[in-house]
Amino acid sequence: LIMKINTLYKILLVSYTTSIFSEGIILPIYAVFVQKIGGDILDASGAMAAFLVTQGIFTIVAHKFKWINKHRIPVMIFGWIIWVCGIAMYLIISSVLMLFVTQILTALGNALADPIFDQELANHTDKQSQEFEWGFFEGSIDIVQGVAAIVGGLLASLFGFRVLIYAMVASATLSLVLILYYIVKMKAIKQIRKFA
Repeated sequence: LIMKINTLYKILLVSYTTSIFSEGIILPIYAVFVQKIGGDILDASGAMAAFLVTQGIFTIVAHKFKWINKHRIPVMIFGWIIWVCGIAMYLIISSVLMLFVTQILTALGNALADPIFDQELANHTDKQSQEFEWGFFEGSIDIVQGVAAIVGGLLASLFGFRVLIYAMVASATLSLVLILYYIVKMKAIKQIRKFA
């Protein structure tokens, strides 16, 4: 059944789970990272709250505009790039203030990209197996988060946070490359169907 799944769905799935891996490798030890840069538990919870609240508010506000829906693919790419930049900023975080700025930037990227990604994924699910494909997507996210938690813990304990953050940036960049590949592949398929 998995082999019969739409190619574009597969690319979207791999791209998104790669981005989930990027964020997931630091989440279980996030508080430890915050302490490393001079913060405490309150700073860790505050930064996470800033991320979630910013993402929630900006998601609601940004997607009210018809312009964003009209240009949804460029907006999704732009959001993904902002998100990757936010992940890359972990390399230069040296204070709690920079952590908050990084979290807010990452949240803005997610807010722009995620709703459009969901729409793209929905467009490429098979109506005959929609429930399975959404279940497969959600289950894959859980599995990847579990793997990322172990990998993150191992990287931080064996090599330190610097190597862990390099892994975050590398997987975030890979997810961006995959979403760009999705755009190219989607356009190619549309051209083939046009002349078929």
